[in-house]
Amino acid sequence: MKIWELRSSSDNYESFQLLNYKEDKKFFEGKFNSTIKLVDSWRKLPIECLEEGKASDFPRFWGEIGALMVSEKAKALLESIVGADVEFLPLIRNSNSEIYYLVHILNVLDAIDSDKATFKKLITGLIIGCEKYAFDSNIVQNEMIFKVYINGKIHPTAVFISDELKVLIEQSDLKGFEFIEVWDSEESA
Repeated sequence: MKIWELRSSSDNYESFQLLNYKEDKKFFEGKFNSTIKLVDSWRKLPIECLEEGKASDFPRFWGEIGALMVSEKAKALLESIVGADVEFLPLIRNSNSEIYYLVHILNVLDAIDSDKATFKKLITGLIIGCEKYAFDSNIVQNEMIFKVYINGKIHPTAVFISDELKVLIEQSDLKGFEFIEVWDSEESA
């Protein structure tokens, strides 16, 4: 079993930001680093293209660390597979009214194997991330998409997916996804 970090490819793809950052930042402010559902307090937020490029089903979103953005096409594929573990929050592109979605990960696991992981630490010893991930295979084995706790807090920057979800995305015609292998259960056995 392998675990992959999911990222937006920066290979000449479009990227986006909030059109009205000052007005709409209140919808973010730490909320994506929680497991509290946001859909009931959400409204369709306007976005604008920051960097022109090829169309992507998984464009980079500069509005919030750890907030993933997907096209309607990507949502259609992902929703049936990971729907219980995420919520899709609508955005609207100002230039053509195209709908995108932010993906709020609700599935957060205490899955880091601290005996085998290598942590990034401040001089004070405070753990701020991982240099080398290691997971408890019993916790992650049936999980399609998740974030993890580090120091008792949700690690905001990394979203992890299973081999199974990676293969489904690769076999689709979705564009703009990048997968970084971060852990292989065979190597840590």
